[in-house]
Amino acid sequence: MENIWGVLFQEVSGKILSGILGISLIWTIISFFIPLNIYVEIPSILFGLLFFFKNKLYWEFYQFSKKDFALLSVISLIIIFAGSFYPYILDHFGYYIPTLQWLTEYGLVKGVSNIDLTLGQMSLWHIFQAGFSNFSDPFLRINSTLLMIYSIYIIERKNWIHLCFLPLLLLFSQSPSPDLPVIIFSLIILNEILAGNRNTTLLFAFSIFVFAIKPTMIWLPVLTFLSSVFIFKNSFRPLFLGIIILLIFFVKNIWVFGYPVFPVAIGDLGVSWKPNSEVLKISSQFAIMKTYDMQYTYEEIQKFSTIDYIKNWFSLEGIKSKINILFVLSLGIFSAFAWIKKKKLMTLICISLLIKSALILTFSAQYRFF
Repeated sequence: MENIWGVLFQEVSGKILSGILGISLIWTIISFFIPLNIYVEIPSILFGLLFFFKNKLYWEFYQFSKKDFALLSVISLIIIFAGSFYPYILDHFGYYIPTLQWLTEYGLVKGVSNIDLTLGQMSLWHIFQAGFSNFSDPFLRINSTLLMIYSIYIIERKNWIHLCFLPLLLLFSQSPSPDLPVIIFSLIILNEILAGNRNTTLLFAFSIFVFAIKPTMIWLPVLTFLSSVFIFKNSFRPLFLGIIILLIFFVKNIWVFGYPVFPVAIGDLGVSWKPNSEVLKISSQFAIMKTYDMQYTYEEIQKFSTIDYIKNWFSLEGIKSKINILFVLSLGIFSAFAWIKKKKLMTLICISLLIKSALILTFSAQYRFF
């Protein structure tokens, strides 16, 4: 990856992240033709080990001081301990496990969302996880490994404020949830942009990779694109790798779901394997009801006035309404902060978040998407 597209950043965590991106893309293309079984995994591991020793990459780990190594060891032990528990996320057996099993046994199956609509959501992170689930990670704890990689990044960059995120992220260490990688990659990319990293080719590619894992993270590629144009004054050539990843994402979605972006039925190409329109209609109605935490029926929501739409969203029973209020307040405060500071990068971050928020509020304003 570094020989072709350049260095994301010099430290060992940069090499690991470039490798994750590269292997995810290669396996995505492979999964169109063959399952991601042990015959794919073993050669990949052997190939990785060959380069690890041939290029003497183990010397990269000698850069850590004794204090840094001790801190990394303690954090890693905590991550291993947290990751050893049973997964508590409801989607684990209902969505993640079936998705990974389909990928390891059959690969990407044309129109698989007709069997179960959620299977059409197969993301690039599911493909990455599936490829390692036969031999290296049979208990699906690769998110714990990613947390350790994030810890290495924090220590290498000396960005100690990022340690504050680790206790929350430990909740995702037991399960193959795609939420963990999008949070970690977003924090790393945002930190690199703030630090003035000028490799916009890989930054934009990684932001598209995050979007391909979870499209609700659309703010990240928007931010990377805007910062590339308005701050780094780059031409559109560095966006080439990101555009390739975006095309792979669209083709993958059309192949398994029938439309370019799951679960939105926009961009109908008329393929014969797309889900039944009634199924998509029910899914859309369910998403609207989830916006109101299933506290109103679809028929009741349809009768809401514009004021009712807003008022009822802020007055839901339980903690959901408080999260919604907190979200709107924090977005308003940050917008005011960006306006007062008048810094170009801060303004671009604010614009990116406002675009994301507008899109989510349009499609399905579930608190977890924020």
